Amino acid sequence: MRVSQILALAAPALALPSMVAPRPNSIRPFVPAGETDSRGPCPMMNTLANHGYLPHNGRNITVQNIADAIFAATNWSRDFGLIPGANTFAILGAASVIDLEDLNNRTSTVERPASLARADDSNTVLPARVRSVLDDSPDRKYITANSLGITRHRLETESPLPPAGQGAARGEAAFVLMLVGKDAVPAAADTSVDRATFKAFKDQAYVFLAEERLPVELGWKPSERVVTLADIGPFSAAIAASQNAQN
Repeated sequence: MRVSQILALAAPALALPSMVAPRPNSIRPFVPAGETDSRGPCPMMNTLANHGYLPHNGRNITVQNIADAIFAATNWSRDFGLIPGANTFAILGAASVIDLEDLNNRTSTVERPASLARADDSNTVLPARVRSVLDDSPDRKYITANSLGITRHRLETESPLPPAGQGAARGEAAFVLMLVGKDAVPAAADTSVDRATFKAFKDQAYVFLAEERLPVELGWKPSERVVTLADIGPFSAAIAASQNAQN
């Protein structure tokens, strides 16, 4: 499951509450994938496996595993795993478990081109591609929804996407912006925060996208508030506005 599936697949359930249980305060250590470990095209799923929130070998993963891993690592709602995960499993025809490499499936629409971190024909992270994403922002330290709109326009000019794919790609970009934001993610109903200029750390975004790990050594911490699926909508809309302004 790519995080970019979130907006495309989860919209009908954005307002549903999640059951919230206590989560540990410490972040599990990063252990890079070995040669026999399964990894896919989604930086978040790979990161969760690299930190041991998902099975480190990346195999025999359930939807509930994904939901629990996201919550334990980030303090984001389990809906970020439950809703897109269930849809993705259904698309793949998976009865109960997947390996992360199963997500590298372009014919099923689970995987798509115009990635922030990978070439269209490869499952290999390209650090130079990630740096280009960061360079789309003129700010030395931060990316914003405005800069990510420029990024999405650039990538989709090179690799056009259908409308559903465009929405999913903006959801992926919004996910990154929220994950490594300079400030706390505002609730969806909070209109006092301008999502267009909401800042996220470039160095933390690079670590997440290029190295697929949580940038704890750069000061990253889980959210103090449980972030909900609804919270991603205003960020995606801000990225869309910036992207459309480039045309």
